[in-house]
Amino acid sequence: MKKLLASLMALSMVFAVTGCSESNDSENESKAEAKTTTTTTAAPAAESKADTTTTTAAPEESAADTTTSANDTTSTGDEAKGTYKDNVYTSDLYTFKIDSKKWAMQESAGVDVMFTYADAGDDAELESASINVISMSNDLLNGLTASDYADQIKQTYNSMDGYTVTNDKEDKFAGKDAYIVDVTGEIGSQKVLLNQIITSDNGNLVVITYGASENAYSKLSDEFKTVLDSFELK
Repeated sequence: MKKLLASLMALSMVFAVTGCSESNDSENESKAEAKTTTTTTAAPAAESKADTTTTTAAPEESAADTTTSANDTTSTGDEAKGTYKDNVYTSDLYTFKIDSKKWAMQESAGVDVMFTYADAGDDAELESASINVISMSNDLLNGLTASDYADQIKQTYNSMDGYTVTNDKEDKFAGKDAYIVDVTGEIGSQKVLLNQIITSDNGNLVVITYGASENAYSKLSDEFKTVLDSFELK
């Protein structure tokens, strides 16, 4: 349950970014084709994108299995270029505090960083709780906005069997305009609650996804709030 939920949260973000990026790329290719009156490259380009999407999704679940020591200063990959030290995670675009006694950092391809709840004790349901962050710098977004991402992620979840977007609103987060998307779904017999906060600063996109099984979510609401309240966008 824990690994599956964490992987689902990460995958949904990858799909959303990939979908928006491919849409923008297709528009750019169409414009280029119109100028050169060349149509022979259109089909191979689409096939290449499809292949890339498929190969990205598969490693996601296995990557979520790798737990990193919370006290280490750790880079989580080319996407993040972040470090975790003294209960503070710092990247080029944001920083936040998260207690290493309660949360374990896990490396996962396609996201900046993933934390799963580690202070479950005898309550195994609490282990379903996860927090993920993904970000993209302005020069890599190809025109993707926070609004575009919010629209794409809603479409992604609504296209998944058993998942429903229950809330969709504009709000403030860390002093910035943000889009809030809440989702309910099912994994086996368990009902899960997922939340996404989508914001941008100077064109840079930051997306925070957190959630857990329904029972665990209610028990950890204060823990989620503590982490979210500590976020600062650079």
